[in-house]
Amino acid sequence: MRWLLGAATIVALALATALASRTFKTPPSTPVAVAAAAPTRCPDATLRPVPPLPEVTTAPLQLLVGPQVRLRIDGAEAGPSLVEGVHLVEATAPGSKPAKLQLQVDAFTPVLLDVRASSGAVTVLMVGGRCAQCANAVTDLDLRHQSDTHDEVSGVAKALTAGDWMEGAHVLRGIAPAQRDAPEVTRLIAILYAYAGRPSLAREQLAKLDDAPLRAALARRDALDELKPVRQLKTATARWNATTERFQRLGDRFVAEAAGPLRALTVKFSAWSKTFAEAREKKDAIGCEAALESANAALAELVMKLRARQPQDCAWQARVTESL
Repeated sequence: MRWLLGAATIVALALATALASRTFKTPPSTPVAVAAAAPTRCPDATLRPVPPLPEVTTAPLQLLVGPQVRLRIDGAEAGPSLVEGVHLVEATAPGSKPAKLQLQVDAFTPVLLDVRASSGAVTVLMVGGRCAQCANAVTDLDLRHQSDTHDEVSGVAKALTAGDWMEGAHVLRGIAPAQRDAPEVTRLIAILYAYAGRPSLAREQLAKLDDAPLRAALARRDALDELKPVRQLKTATARWNATTERFQRLGDRFVAEAAGPLRALTVKFSAWSKTFAEAREKKDAIGCEAALESANAALAELVMKLRARQPQDCAWQARVTESL
C-alpha cells in the first residue's frame, strides 16, 4: 500500500515540475459570429464531476417494505447498495397517495428505508440518508397543539409523500397531544423530523415505537455504520491515487488554457498529499477523508470553471468530460 501512496505523491510533485517548466501561451482569440438566436448550452456544460471510484464507496441499503407497497429507486428495483449522490425514490400502493422523493446518499453511510402505506398515503422513513428536496429547518420546529388547525393524521401523511414537512407540521399541530402517542403518529413525527434535517430527534421518536422489525433493522444499520472507518481506510489509497490521476489528466489537457489555476492547485495538492500520507500512516480515517474531500472539491471547482468558459462549445465540453 505504501508504494501506491508514494506513487500518488510523486504524481502530484511531477505535475508541479511539469507545470513550472512549460512555456504558457495565450491562445489566439477567434472571432465569434453573432447568432440571431440565443446559443444553446451543451448537455455537459452543467455536469459536475463525481468522486472517483464510486463503486468502492457505496452505501449499504436496508429496506422494510410494507404489504402491497411497490418501491422503485431510480426507476428500478432496489439493490443491496447505492452509490453516493441523489436518487429518486418512488413508492406506490393500491388506494394510497404515492410517494416521490429525492434521497441524498453519502459515501459509505448505511441507509435504511422503511416504506409503508397508512392513512391513505405511502410514507418513506429515511435513516442514514436525507431528503434532498426538503428544506432544512433553520429554527426549532414548533409542533405545539393548536386547536384551530386540522386534526387529520392522513393530512400529515399525504404532505410527507412529497417531502412537505412544513405542511405536515401545520396539520400535526391540530392533533391533540394524547393522540400523538399512537404508533402511526409517532412514526410520522419521526419522518417529519428526518425530512427537516433533525435526525437525532427522528431517532428519539423511533425509540418510542414497539416495532421489532424496525428496531432490528435500525440495529443492523448502526452496526454497519460503526464499520464505516474500516471501509474508508481500506479504500483510501486507491481513491487518493485516482484523484491524483484525475488532476494530472486535467493538467495535461488544459495546461495552456488554465496555467494559473493549475499552478495554484498544484501547490495545494502537494500539501494535501503530505496530509494524506501522514493520516494514512496513522490509520486516521477522518484525516484521510478530509484530504480527499478537499482535493475532490478543488478539482470539481476547477472543472466547473473550465466548463463555464465555453458552455456552447460541445467539443470543449467533451474534452473536459474525457479528462475526468
